[in-house]
This record gives sequence, C-alpha cells and structure tokens, in this order.
Amino acid sequence: MKKFMHVTARTVEEAAAVLEEFGKSARVIAGGTDLLGELKDGILREDDYPEVLVNIKEIPGLDHITVDDGGSGDASGGGMGRGPEGGLRVGALTRLEDLATHEVVREKYPALAEAARRTASPHIREMGTVAGNICQNNRCWYYWVPDNLFDCLRKGGRACYAVTGDARYHSIFGAARVETTACSRACPNHIDIAPYLADIRRGEPDAAARTLLRDNPLPAITGRVCPHWCEQECARGEFDEAVAVRAIERFLGDHVLERASEFYAAPRAESGKRVAVIGSGPAGLSAAYYLRQKGHSVTVIDRMPEAGGMLAYGIPPYRLPREVLGRQVKALEGTGVVLRLGEEVDAAWFAALRSEFDAVFVASGASRQTDVGITGEECLVSGTEFLRQAYEKPEDMRGKTVGVIGGGNTAIDVARALLRLGAKPVIYYRRTKDEMPALDEEIAKAEEEGVVFEFLTQPVAAAAGAAGGAAAGGPVELTCCRMELGELDESGRPRPVKVEGSEFSVSCDAVIKAIVERPDYSFLPPGYLDERGRLRIDAETGRLDDGVFAGGDFVTGPATVAEAIASGKKAALAIDSYLRGREATAAGAAGGTAAAPGTAAAASIAEEGGAAPVCTLGETFSAACMLPFERVEVPELSAQERVRSLELEEVGTLDLAAVSREAERCFNCGCVAVNSSDLAPALVALGAKIKTSRRVIEAEDFFTVGVNTSTVLEPGELVLEVVVPEPPAGTTSAFIKFALRKSIDFPVVNVAAAVVREDGGIIGA
Repeated sequence: MKKFMHVTARTVEEAAAVLEEFGKSARVIAGGTDLLGELKDGILREDDYPEVLVNIKEIPGLDHITVDDGGSGDASGGGMGRGPEGGLRVGALTRLEDLATHEVVREKYPALAEAARRTASPHIREMGTVAGNICQNNRCWYYWVPDNLFDCLRKGGRACYAVTGDARYHSIFGAARVETTACSRACPNHIDIAPYLADIRRGEPDAAARTLLRDNPLPAITGRVCPHWCEQECARGEFDEAVAVRAIERFLGDHVLERASEFYAAPRAESGKRVAVIGSGPAGLSAAYYLRQKGHSVTVIDRMPEAGGMLAYGIPPYRLPREVLGRQVKALEGTGVVLRLGEEVDAAWFAALRSEFDAVFVASGASRQTDVGITGEECLVSGTEFLRQAYEKPEDMRGKTVGVIGGGNTAIDVARALLRLGAKPVIYYRRTKDEMPALDEEIAKAEEEGVVFEFLTQPVAAAAGAAGGAAAGGPVELTCCRMELGELDESGRPRPVKVEGSEFSVSCDAVIKAIVERPDYSFLPPGYLDERGRLRIDAETGRLDDGVFAGGDFVTGPATVAEAIASGKKAALAIDSYLRGREATAAGAAGGTAAAPGTAAAASIAEEGGAAPVCTLGETFSAACMLPFERVEVPELSAQERVRSLELEEVGTLDLAAVSREAERCFNCGCVAVNSSDLAPALVALGAKIKTSRRVIEAEDFFTVGVNTSTVLEPGELVLEVVVPEPPAGTTSAFIKFALRKSIDFPVVNVAAAVVREDGGIIGA
C-alpha cells in the first residue's frame, strides 16, 4: 500500500479545512466506502491515489435519527433546525443497521428502511454509515479485482467488462458515460461516436449528422479515406467484430451533402474579422469551416486550379471520387467561404497577405519533392506528380513495367493507379511487409489486385536505358541490392542493412519515387525557422507569429486526412481566441472531446465549438449488445472489377436500413455500475434533501456519475445530514433490489417508489 497521511478530524470545520487544502488528493473515511481496501488491493489508477485520508467518524453529533413533529424551524441551511413540514433527520454517521431497524423509519418510511436493510451484509451494515453509503465509490466486482485484471472504463480501460462478461445482464438497464469512449479517444478528431449512433437508433439521422459535424466537417471524405482507428479500438471487436463506423460515417457524409444548404449554413452573426487560409487541403478546409462558424470572413487561397490539395491531387478517384470532393467544397462555399485558386506563393505575396487579413493560417501541406538519394535521381518520376497527371490526362500504359520506390500510402496509391492504367507495377521496399507505413487495408487490396512487392530491396542507382533514355520516355535500368533487418532505429523499426554482394539490375519502362515529401517553407520570413530549418511554432496553439498560425502536413509532415482535419479545427479555435483578444484555452487548443464529463474542460470545449462528452443516466442499450450480431457487409467491387477503371469507386454506400441495423451493434460504452448506493433511489423517491457543510441539495440533484465520484460534492464539502419530509397522508413507499449475485456485489437494478393514494386511486407519485 502506498503511503498517505491520516487525519482524524474532531470537528466539521477541521475536516473541511484539510479537504480544502489538499483538494482532489484528499479522500474522506466516513464508513461504508472500503477506501482502505481500495488502496491495499491496488484498485485505483496511479493518479487517483490520495495523499491524505480524513477520518470524520470521530466527529460528535452526526449519528442521530430524529423525527420532527412539524414545529417551526428552518431546514434549508445553516444549523440543525426543524423543518416546517416535519419529517425525518438522519445524521451523516448514522449506522445503516440503526436506520434499517428504527421503528418510526420502518413504519413511515419503509422504502428507506428496506434500502438500508438490503445493503450488503449484516456485518457491513453494522459498520457502514448513511453518508458513506450515499457517497461510496463504485462497487462493481470487475472494478474491485486487485491489480486491474479486468478492463474497466473507470480506470482507463477500453470498455466496461460487465457489458460482455458474466454480468452482461446489467447492460439492458442502461449505463452512464463516465469517460470518453475508446473509439472517441482513438479518433484524431475525438468524434462523439456513440451518441450519433444512438441518434441513428432513434431514427434521427439528421441529429446524428449534426453531432458528427461538430467535430468533423468533411464526413463524406473521411467516410471514404480515413483508416478509422475508432474501429480498431471498438470494444465490440473483443466480442465479435467492430462496429462499421466508417460505413456509417460515409452514409451520414453523403446525407449532409444531399442537403448541404441545411447542414452547411452561414453563421448567424458576422464578427467583422478576416482570415486567410493558405492551402485548400483537409486542414485548410477544416479550419475554414470552423472559423466561418465563429462568424469570421474566410478566404482560402491555393496555388492549384482545383480546391482540395492532396484530396484532389494525391488520393485516387477510385477511393475519393472527384464529384464527391467537388460537392464537399461547394457545401463549404455555401457557408460563405471564398476560394482564390491558382495563386502562386512567394515571400512578397505572403507579406501582402498578412497586411490584408486579420489572421493567416498556413496549411499548404507537404508537397516539396524529396530525393531518394541515389545516382541517376533525374531518371525518376515524382509519385505525386504522376498521380496528378494520371487523373488529369491518364496515359495508356498497357504492357509497361513500372518500378515504384517506397512503402507508404503514396506508393500503394501509385501502384494501384498503375494497374488501372494497364501497367505492371512492382513496389521496391527496403524493409519487410510488417514495417510498411502504408495502411494494412490498402496493402491487402494491392496484393489482391496483383501488385508485386519486392521486400528487403533497396534501389541504389538508376540509369537511362536505350531508346533515347528516361527523359524521352525510354526504359530505366534500376540497380538494387538486397537488405536484411538489423537493430531498431529511431522510428522503432528494424534498421535495413545492406547484404554485401547482393546487387542486381532490373529494366523498367519507368521508375516512380513515392517517398515522404516535405513542406515548402521558402515563402516564410527567416525568423519563422530555427537554425536547423525547423518551424518556431507554439505546439499548443500552432502560432508562428502575431496573427499567423500553421497546421496540417505543413507542420507535421505527411499525415492522414483525419489528423489534418483535427489540426485545422485546433488552429481555428486558437485563431478565434486570438481574434477575440483572449488566450487559447487548453480545451480549445485540443479541439476535440476527450475531456471527462461534467468537468470545466468539457464545458470549455462545448463553449469553443466542440462537443462535450455525454454523461447520461439510464441510456438504454440494444439487446444486440448481449449476443453475437453479424457486422454489416459493405458493398465492394471485386479485385477484377476494381482494376478496370481509375474512376470507378471501389466501395459503395449503405442505405438507412443497413446503417440503422449496424448502429444497433454499438455497445454505447458506459459504466453499468451507475450508482452503488442502495439508499439513493429511496431518497430520491421520498423527496429527500442532503444537507452539507455549505448548502442543501435535493436528492435527485445530489447523485451524479464520474470516474471517482458519485455525488456533486465539491472539495472540502461534507455531508452532515439527510432530511426526509413528512410523507403526505395515504403515502405508501417501497424498495426492491434485483440482484442475481451475492449481496455484497452491485445489483442489476434498485427501484424505489412512493405513491399517494386516496379513495382507492393514486393521486401522486
């Protein structure tokens, strides 16, 4: 057990002072919480271990049960006066056994007496107190297993084990979102996935679309090209198969484009501020959307004739049709975003831009060619240039053998595009398939279509062959050597080492280098770069200079579309803060939803235009989460069909019926141990109030859900007394505990009710 300081408080004031001083690093021992067991068994997360334990069980005057006779007094705060309506007063340190056996409580408040009686075992009822019970931590068996042997949301796990484990019957009664779900954490945009799937289950695709747009303004694009890490982290994947989030997102993306004027509207008010966005790729378009939503005038400037950046010139149309991209750009224009295309970037132009606009966001991507570093570099063709020309003026390459150097997504895109133009592509990669940075899904499709891979092969020289040489379209002699894997390098992958004497040559009709490209900083003022040529940038806000911000691939180097969108939103929130004369908040800079429910950070995110995590009590689950449920089959062309055309989209869009069925598979991840207090439902049903050292709280407002809290108590605030009003004449109350496991485990559900009857009918409840 870790060391902690133990304080035995003699007064409420003393206890409150210690709790106030140590804040979240202090915990209270009031009886019934089994806090010492938590510490001994290593239950808590590292950051949740308390430094101080405050024992309040020695404070006198808090262990009473008093029945008021209806005399005058004030029960709303301060002192321990009697309520004007009479009723029951129970001290915070009253034992549960005393409450369960008290004659008046059993007679007039049977629901409360029964709730106390059904709490755990007789031994625990002798020790446990009223305050300890209503403030106790989670009682889930999976949570309490020592050394965190089971997955648990409350301790940073991917899911609630009780949803699919032996206690999965709990899930049919709903759950509470105590943490950001694993799928949302994995998403660079921290999209609140479970709530929009819940919207779909309720038959409200419009609501689902609006939830999605809060954190992703380009869902029709990400629904086609995003690797969707959310599916890799989906808790359902441990049960049968992950929910098809990408297919659902694609449906919603197409849905909003069909009604773009409804979903992409101009802001209600204009700020009067003007922002220039350099680059029309995903980061630039994302920033433009969020800045426009804040009321700023936005102009997107790009050197290419069509908007989209790498979306237009780097992703093949069989993955992202140009028509879809065009509709997405047009939708953004519908909000008032202005496009200026075909403008070249240089230092003078950038300086003029700064004086023309109130703020500038640089998101011009990473499109500067990188050399392979071999002899005969001039014989090689740029991968991105090849893709651009292939889309604009596709060439008949039937029968040609083309070498492709690289192992990333660009190399795969180039090779698959070559197949569709009739060529025979061969990818040369210096490591093995396992080390390829390209997406596994794309590698698998390339293999299925017939792309040849030469692994552990490093090109070392290129030379023009006969027929006029490479510059005239002639063949290229490519010299390669075999490699073997050595020690790990700085990237964490095995370093490729040349095998001596392994050189060989191959003849290709063309060789394309599809390797990492880098940003072009040539138009930036010298002070923006350090002595090593790197950006001097604020990592939190993306600030380069007063009013100048940067993001996307321009800052990170080549990344995914989803990461670029997240970067654009982060920059937009920072720019908005700058334009309004305030510092960018940590939540605003984060630009996502990964904050605990009910926290100031969550509220700040919501204020800054993000989506605060949902903290929902009683959110229902579909029965589909209890049984294996086959994942939806997304329509996809066969490999033979795919390679016939560069323009033919390889994957189809689901209809609403299929999307709705798939949404049923979502676990809607939350903690099913919503509240462990047996007294809680009885107190709520009886209209009780909780008197603390600071205020009086209605019982229905007192209980909440958090990672390590079950109440709304603030640091330094202590429960002093529970006040239950005198029941009206004709009142009957009852408490029922439905449990299928031993009594000290948490129940499936607790139910309490209080009804008022008159003349054989119910007149109140």
